[in-house]
Amino acid sequence: MIEIKNLKKYFPIKSGFFNSKSGDVKAVESVTFDIPEGEILGLVGESGSGKTTLGRSIIRLIEPSEGEIFYNNKNILNFNEKDMRSLRKDFQIIFQDPYASLDPRKKIVDIISQGLKIHTTMNKQEIYNKVKSIIKEVGLQEEHLNRYPHEFSGGQRQRIGIARALVLDPKFIIADEPVSALDVTIQAQILNLILELKEKYSLTILFISHDLSVINQIADRVMVMYLGHIVEVASTKNLFSNPRHPYTKSLIETAPQIFRKNENKILLKGDIPSPINPPSGCVFRTRCPHASKDNKEANIEMGLIEVAQDHWVDRCAINCN
Repeated sequence: MIEIKNLKKYFPIKSGFFNSKSGDVKAVESVTFDIPEGEILGLVGESGSGKTTLGRSIIRLIEPSEGEIFYNNKNILNFNEKDMRSLRKDFQIIFQDPYASLDPRKKIVDIISQGLKIHTTMNKQEIYNKVKSIIKEVGLQEEHLNRYPHEFSGGQRQRIGIARALVLDPKFIIADEPVSALDVTIQAQILNLILELKEKYSLTILFISHDLSVINQIADRVMVMYLGHIVEVASTKNLFSNPRHPYTKSLIETAPQIFRKNENKILLKGDIPSPINPPSGCVFRTRCPHASKDNKEANIEMGLIEVAQDHWVDRCAINCN
């Protein structure tokens, strides 16, 4: 359904009296992948790795700098504003913050129905019936429609955000860390809800998270991102049982684990480098526990290599194993 080719997103840095360009923030760098119809693809990485920027670039909430984005074999980067407007109902997003993503001045019925008013020719009663139906799908009641966002808990707000995304019967949804701001027990409820709705509506989902336990529970395949680059892609089972990139191994080993200790954890040192001036060659080399003393990784061109069936790893990591 979705195919991404060599996608880049640079944010220009401007300074000086004439506001001239002095550099770029390289948020997404030459990313290529695809999402088959009906799949949940997990996107994982540290904060600052470019996950949200990539997700928003795919549906053109942020305009990419370069690359191609194919939806059902059509490059949507060639679409004009009118074409994109007609396509918006197929692309929806669930935002991370359930508090900031809902307009506090509007009732829930108006928040959920806004897309229907823009993209459909339904009359007022048809719109209300559709909203009433979808609010029940996410576990809320009709009486909630005439309330305001501040009257709901975080989990209920996220259910409203899911209802807003589903009301237009979309084909592709980007879930941008939808449970990271919620309590653990509420997280489980929302994840189960997303899985149920995915099956019922045959949704294709890009699920963004920094929590590996969440990704392990919900994703069919996992894509690991570091400093704007994809460094590993594999099925969820293969990634967690046999991670090949040292960054992936570190993310898995340092994830919180109850009643289990691992004294030989691969701990990453330092912070993620600045995307304004990323390291040359392998961008992970400044934190890699296997980096060579002669720094030969600075001259290696990054790119994914298939090391097993449907298991892709950045070529620099091949030399680390």
